[in-house]
Amino acid sequence: MSTRSASRQSRCLKCGFEADSGSDEWNRVDAPPFRSLTQCPECGSTDVLSRS
Repeated sequence: MSTRSASRQSRCLKCGFEADSGSDEWNRVDAPPFRSLTQCPECGSTDVLSRS
């Protein structure tokens, strides 16, 4: 698919899952003192890169 969205995309660096940043497709985990971290719903990794 070659269409580009105006929204920011996030990508899991472990498995390659991609979705809009901040969307409900991503899981969130509480991780004090960092507040909450974005978690990949596919593999559970929190190693996620946001890009525009």
